Parts: sequence; structure tokens; C-alpha cells
Amino acid sequence: MIHPWVTILGYFLALCFLLTLIYTYIKTQSKNRVLIKKLEHTERHKKLLTSSLDMLSDPIWIKDQDHTYIYCNAAFEQFSSLSKQEILGYKDEELLPTHPQFNQSVFLTITSTQETGKTEKYIDSPSGHIDYFQVSITQAHDISTQRFSFVGHAQKITPFKERENELVDAEILVNEALKLTKVGIWEWNVSQDIWFATPSYFTMLGYTPVEGMADRKAELEKIHPEDRQHVLDTINSILTSTKGPNYYKYQARIRHADGNYRWIGVRCIVTEFDQEDKPARMLGVRIDIDEIKSAHEQIEWLAHHDSLTKLPNRVALNKTFHRIIKPNVKIALLFIDLDHFKNVNDTLGHCVGDQLLLTIADRMRALVNSIGYAARQGGDEFIILLPAENDEYLIEKICAIKDTLSARYTIDQNQFFISPSIGVSLYPQNGEDFDTLYQRADTAMYHAKHTGRNRYAFFTEEMQVTSTRALTLGNALHDALERQEFSLHYQPQVSLETGEVIGAEALIRWHSKELGHVSPGEFIPLAEENGQILPIGEWVLREAARQLQQWIEEGVTPVRIAVNLSYAQFQANDLPSVVAEILSEYSVPSQYLELELTEHIATKNPEHTITILESFQKIGIHTSIDDFGTGYSSLSYLQRFPVYKLKIDQSFIRSMTANTNDQVIVGTIILLAQQLGMGSIAEGVETKAQLDMLKNIGCDDAQGYYISRPIPAEEFKVGFLQKK
Repeated sequence: MIHPWVTILGYFLALCFLLTLIYTYIKTQSKNRVLIKKLEHTERHKKLLTSSLDMLSDPIWIKDQDHTYIYCNAAFEQFSSLSKQEILGYKDEELLPTHPQFNQSVFLTITSTQETGKTEKYIDSPSGHIDYFQVSITQAHDISTQRFSFVGHAQKITPFKERENELVDAEILVNEALKLTKVGIWEWNVSQDIWFATPSYFTMLGYTPVEGMADRKAELEKIHPEDRQHVLDTINSILTSTKGPNYYKYQARIRHADGNYRWIGVRCIVTEFDQEDKPARMLGVRIDIDEIKSAHEQIEWLAHHDSLTKLPNRVALNKTFHRIIKPNVKIALLFIDLDHFKNVNDTLGHCVGDQLLLTIADRMRALVNSIGYAARQGGDEFIILLPAENDEYLIEKICAIKDTLSARYTIDQNQFFISPSIGVSLYPQNGEDFDTLYQRADTAMYHAKHTGRNRYAFFTEEMQVTSTRALTLGNALHDALERQEFSLHYQPQVSLETGEVIGAEALIRWHSKELGHVSPGEFIPLAEENGQILPIGEWVLREAARQLQQWIEEGVTPVRIAVNLSYAQFQANDLPSVVAEILSEYSVPSQYLELELTEHIATKNPEHTITILESFQKIGIHTSIDDFGTGYSSLSYLQRFPVYKLKIDQSFIRSMTANTNDQVIVGTIILLAQQLGMGSIAEGVETKAQLDMLKNIGCDDAQGYYISRPIPAEEFKVGFLQKK
């Protein structure tokens, strides 16, 4: 008989077993669902990873421990020209060239690498182009760490490699260029005292380049002993300073491999500082400046010396002057100008002229080197500094200089003499600075030249007044034309036979707005000296032509107007055409213009004179010789000059009534003019006795104060011209 509790226990145990089964089932189902989700997640991750790898442009592959392909991405397929089906499950040597573009040798160059790490490979394309790859091989293990695989990655680095090659080539070119330009570059790691330099740093001084780290201290030992401390102090000033500049520079002599020293320029800048703001890294360059230094020294020498005579120049003498002046010391500054030196250049040539200057410089050195200083100012001008403590000694020395420079010169078989004009100023009497003394000695020299040449003159205040007057006039003269300060006065010329006015001489007058009336005898020589005589001379011609035009338009019978020509005007070959243009511009007949040139101008270059005068003759312009009797005319040339009148100089007229010789000279000139078929006119007639004597000895015409002073145009018209 089965007890009820046994039955109940059985049911209970069965129920528990059933519940256990149900729980186990449910738990298993739950785990399965989790596992399925994990598998799904893993599959999605795998697809995502595969898709990502396929998007990469670099080939990626995985081989198992037997080097059998178990994975590759799309880029690997493209690289091999094979599909995954043709790759996976095979080894490199088992791959068949099923695709015509598959190149097994190129393919194996990249994929056959088995060593882990990175290597560079290159392949030749059929076109001849070289591609570079960086191949990376990594070994991967599974969870058990027993099985492993090889993961490969090929990155195309052709652009980088080409750039690297370009940089290498550029570096080579730069180094070669640095060698040619003699520039060396260096870098110094101050904290570690590591120092590098480019090859050109060493080769510029003949040394073999140092590869890698070089010996900085050994380089410092090559510096000239006299320059070394300066260089060290310059470097240390940067190394020990936290607030100073972050660069330095210096120039020093550095020993060449041949043992000689060359000048080198160094520049450096701090490129990195440490935590204490001290230089940690520096970059610098050094340049071979030896030739530049030599050129600079040559330029410096040339800046203070005359290249021809090798004498110091004015700049150098100025420095010497300020070096030697002391309290209670007297110094004389001599300004020397050679008289008529231009004639040497013009007649014998500049080569002989240069030889003459060299000889003069040698004579000066011999005269003053032991006691003073000589310099060449330029051209034919020299300056000398001499002690002036003893007046007698100074004058004796000045006379010795004048006599020595005036002695005979023999150059290239040419013998000649040349004299100096010397101006002297005294320190401190005439000035306490060099420029003042120079200017005043120059003034004294011009005084010596104007009073006869081949002499010396000490500066005086009267000379300064004259010089200041000349400067003031010269400045005012520059603006006189523009300010319309010039005018023409006309001095009548009368026929001694009829007493009629047959012409007039046009004489320029200047009334300055600041200076008042200025005598022609004062401003004309100044205009000739400073070159303003050409525009002034042209103005006179134009004004005379304009006045003639005005008289003609006013119905007045004009007379011939005589205009003086300057030497500068007469030298211009286009003078006849200029005069013709002026006459044409004002519609004035050429018969009303007469051009006067002095005897000195006419005989300066007779052939040129004949050519110009013949051109005037063709135009119909009359010409005459002014101041006749004061020059040295050659009768052979005079008879060839196509002039119609000789003008007797007033110096003979002034004393002819009291001086028989002057009377004879005047008569001779008149007779000469008659024999040559020319007319004669006397200027400077101031008395009736002179006028009567001229008429008696046959002179044709006359002008002078006895007849009339030069008068303004309107007054001349009213007093001497007649209505038609």
C-alpha cells in the first residue's frame, strides 16, 4: 500500500523537475538570444570594418601563419588586378595571372615581405615611372595566443619620396650655392653644446667639411689672436643676458687652411630660450667678406685720396687740420691754382696733363712732407697746410713753392713752364674752421690770379667784400632775365662826312630790383665766367630785333643796330642759323643788324672765324671788328675776314690829340681799313678836337660821349630817328 505522502512527494519532485526544465529552457533561450544579438553585432561590426577598410585607398591584406590570404580590401584587389575570390585561400606563389594587367613581380615586391615592421619598396611602372610604397607588417594573435596572422598595409609614398628627393637635391644645390657665395650656416644647441655647420662653412676657408657634430672650440681657436677676445665677449654678452638683444654680429680675421687670415662676418640670432630666458639654441651665418673688406678699404682710401697723384684730398686734409690744431698754434692754408693749365690739356693732350700733375705732386711732397701737408683739391687745384708761427719763414716757404712749381717741366720730350697763383689764409686770424679758411684762401687765390698770376696773396677783408659782391651779383644775375631787369640803351654812330646818324650800338643795362644799377663792366665778366652770357647774349639779339620791328611798325626809318658777340656765343656753330631765325621771327631785314666781335675773339681761331663770318655774309648781316689795335691780328687772316668795318679802340682815341704815337696808330688803322676795302669807326670820342682830328685823317664814322651817351630806345627814336 502506497502512502499518500509518497505520492505527493513524487508529484512534488516531478513538478520540481518540470520547473527546472522550464527554467533551463527559458535560460537557454535567453542566452541564445543574447548570443544571436552578439553574433549579429559582430557581423555588423565586421561589415562596418570591412566597408571602412574597403574605403581606404591603401592596399590592406591579412595572411594566416601559413601565409595564406584570409582577407584583403578593395584597394588590394585594385592593386593586384585580381578579385577576392582569386586571392583569398591562396598563397602568393599560388596566385595565377588571370588578369592581363596582373604583374606578379611587381605584386610580390610589395606582398612577399614577411618581416614585421616598416620597409620601403619601389616598383617600376610600364611607363617608366617609379612608385614608392611604405610596407607595414604586423603580427596579430587570437585569443589563445597560439594562432597568429600577418596584417599587411602598403601606403603609397611616391609624392613624399619625390618631395624628399627634391629636398635632398635642393640641399645639395644650396650647399653648392653657399660654397660659391662663400656663406656658411651653423646651429648651436647651447644647453647640450652640440654644434653643426654646413659644408660651405668649412670649405670657404679651405678646410674639409665636417659630417655631423663639429668642434666649436676648435673653430674659435682659428680666430686671429687680436680679434678673439672681442668675439668671445660678443658671444658671452648674449649668453649671459636675459634682457638684451637676441642677436649679435661681428667681423673678425679667421685663419685659412693656407695659414693666412681672411676677414669673416658673422651674424647670429637666438631661436630658442630655456626656462630661465637664456639662449638654448642659436642659428648663425658667416660670410667671407675679405674681398669686400679689401674693396671697402680701397674705397675708404679713394674717398680720402686723389686717384691720380695719390695725394690726400680735401676731405682728408680737413681731418688732418682738425687733428693738428691746438691752442696758440698758427697754421697757413695755401690754395694753389695752376695758371693756364687748360692750355696744356688742349694742346698736348690729357695724358701729358696728367703727367704734369704727377710731377707737380712730387714737387709738392718734396717741399712740404717734412713740415706740412699737401692735398689735391681736383683739376689743377692743390691745398697745402704749413706752420705759420714765423712770418718770414712762411713767406720764404711760399716763395719756394711758387718758384719750384714755376720751374721748367720736361714731359715726353715737351718742355714748358707753368706758374701757380697762390691764395693764403691764416688760422686762427682768418677763421677757426677748415671750410672758412679754405673759402678765404680761395678768395685770395682769385685775387692773385686777377692781379697778374704767378704770385701769391694773403686774404684781406677787402677781398671778402669783393668776393661777397661777386657772389651776390652772381645770384641776382640768375634771375635777372626772368624778372625782366635788363634793358638796351643805344649810342648813336654818325658819319664824319655828312654828320648823319648812320647806326647805333646796342648796349645792355641792368637795373636790379635789389642792387640797383649794376655796371656792365662788373656783371658781363661775371656772366662770362658763370656761363650766363649765352642766354643774356641771345636776349640782346632778340631785344634789338624786337626794337627794330617796333620802329618799322611805327613808321620810323630805322638805322643799323650793332650788337656785340661774346666769345661763348661765337664758338657755337649754329650761331648764324640762330640769328637768322630771330630776324625771321621779328620780320626784320638783315641789313639792319650788325654784329661786332673783338679782335681777340676773331684771331682766337681764325678758320672758325672765317666760316662764321662767311655764313653771316650769305644772310646779309654786316660784321665788324671791335677794339681793333689791342690784339695781335695777322694781316694774312685779316684780309680774309669778310668784315666791312674796323672799330678803333677808345684807348687810342682818348690820348691821340696829345700823344703823337697814338695819332700815328689811329691813322695807320684807318689807312689799313681803306687798303682792305673796309670802313673805319672810332669809339670813345669825347671832345671836338678828337672829332676834328679823326675827320682830318680820314676816319669814316665815330661814336662817343661827345656825340651822345647811350640812351633808352624811346629817347633815341625821338632824338635821332626820322619819320618815313
